[in-house]
Amino acid sequence: MEKWKRYVIGLVVALFMAVGYMFASKQPETPMVEQFELKAEESVQAEPATGRVVVYVTGAVVSPDVYEMPPGARVGDVLTLAVLTADAEPEQLNLAQLLVDGSKITVPKKGELLEVAPETTETETNGVHVNSATKEELMTVPGIGPAKAEAILNYLKEHGPFKSYEELRNVKGFGEKTLENMKGYLLVP
Repeated sequence: MEKWKRYVIGLVVALFMAVGYMFASKQPETPMVEQFELKAEESVQAEPATGRVVVYVTGAVVSPDVYEMPPGARVGDVLTLAVLTADAEPEQLNLAQLLVDGSKITVPKKGELLEVAPETTETETNGVHVNSATKEELMTVPGIGPAKAEAILNYLKEHGPFKSYEELRNVKGFGEKTLENMKGYLLVP
């Protein structure tokens, strides 16, 4: 009988060790936003740059912090690093938007509404961030129509984000006089 007790105790210990190993090796739960990968044909070709894009991520994330990202990174990319909480509602954010240096990204909780300033006020007072603007946003700038907006977006795809306002001269159709007229409307980090 004593021999059976040893076998039972050994079996129970082995069972506890197996269960403990299963819990220790368990993969963490999948974050709400899957890892974003840029395919070669989709990637933004950037000139070798020493500058990085620095953004502050706060709200419904596990690790609110200041993050340094490479030029051409998107909101979704930085949220994979910050890891969304279970009560995050990322649908209110544009995950495909290019990151703008010095910006703050606040991830709302479920049921919480983000405060968004009206587009016209933002465009008139602060300007349009040329590195992250859509074609429609660019066209709100006086002097930029569909062709010039498309030229800016094509330049961004080929050369990466603008590093200075003067670099806009490299875009077809943008001379000194045109840039002078738009200076208060276009923002370049």
